[in-house]
Amino acid sequence: MPDALQIISNAQVAYQPACLLALFSGGHDSIVSTHLAAQHPAFKAVVHVNTGIGIEQTREFVRQVCRDQGWPLIEEHAPKGWYDRNCLEKGMPGGPGQHGIMYQRLKDDQVRRVVRRHKRWRGDKVGLVTGIRKAESQRRMRVHAVPVIRERAQLWINPILDWTASDVASYMAANKLPRNPVVDHLHRSGECLCGALADPQELGWIGIWYPEAAARIRKLERQCFLRGLPHNWGRALPLEADPNQPMLPLCSDCPTRWDSDV
Repeated sequence: MPDALQIISNAQVAYQPACLLALFSGGHDSIVSTHLAAQHPAFKAVVHVNTGIGIEQTREFVRQVCRDQGWPLIEEHAPKGWYDRNCLEKGMPGGPGQHGIMYQRLKDDQVRRVVRRHKRWRGDKVGLVTGIRKAESQRRMRVHAVPVIRERAQLWINPILDWTASDVASYMAANKLPRNPVVDHLHRSGECLCGALADPQELGWIGIWYPEAAARIRKLERQCFLRGLPHNWGRALPLEADPNQPMLPLCSDCPTRWDSDV
């Protein structure tokens, strides 16, 4: 834990961001990084991006944890109905080629909006604390192998980058942090079910535990099929890392959905 806190402090000293915002997806890695960020004097609030195509129980988990911990919560919403409209116009997204637009419209635009609101002046930076870990996947090891990354006004801080799943579990137990049942059931937070990087077989598993979420996706599949559009949610992906994959720090669940026991 001291190393993780030091990473946050070092980033604050080196870059002097306007504030620290903790990005909390509802996953266990992100609850740990949020708990760490909240201990820093520059901590301002928790940010949860509501993609509009996720499992509602995870959103409720995030809200409840923030209430219990006394963390201010900013729940930033993707454009209402955008995912459904995009599917009905272009078909269900499947594969890395479709992931960029999903990430931009469902997550990245919302983060940029939050950052703009918290900047003090032109050229200012805002610290964004994440739960990214190297051990999550080979793809992440290639793309996010440093604890601090600056992208214009966004200062991405990854304090638990070198932690293992066991480290995360131990920290949660020691600090009495609650487990998200969605993570325990699906091995992912489920805050985004866009399907661009999903295995189609996941939908059946989602349907067992969260039938409403699965039914909505299946309805969209049927509507796309009737329109003659690509209608399959998800696409099986190769296991190899993509060295050309841009930094997508809010999609840590996608490549690791069955790999983590945290």
